[in-house]
Amino acid sequence: MAGTNARQPLLQLLRGPSGKLWEVCIGLEVHAQILSRSKLMSGATAATLSSARPNRHVSFFDAALPGTLPVINRECVHQAVRTGLALNATVHLRSLFERKHYFYCDLPLGYQLTQQRAPVASGGMLHFDVLASAII
Repeated sequence: MAGTNARQPLLQLLRGPSGKLWEVCIGLEVHAQILSRSKLMSGATAATLSSARPNRHVSFFDAALPGTLPVINRECVHQAVRTGLALNATVHLRSLFERKHYFYCDLPLGYQLTQQRAPVASGGMLHFDVLASAII
């Protein structure tokens, strides 16, 4: 439809070895840094570019000392809820942090905290236009 502003979906179908058609669907995992004065799971001050010297912003929890527990930063939760609302996501009344175990030398706890199964918000979307000339 030339001359209209109607959005045309970009649809790409590929034929597999069996002859079946497959729709190409690409998902993005986007990470954003929250502007906060302290870390998400500890009371330690969040490092800035000017203060990012090694071992200057470490709490007992960050250092994985036995018996220390995380303390969530409420401002970060508020910002996560606001982000979910801005993206028209479903904001859940209950969310959980779970341990995802890794054994890396730079991860003293031996795990990362994740919200894979019960996030603060889910199902949101962000609409954006892709210029056809940018597609190769």
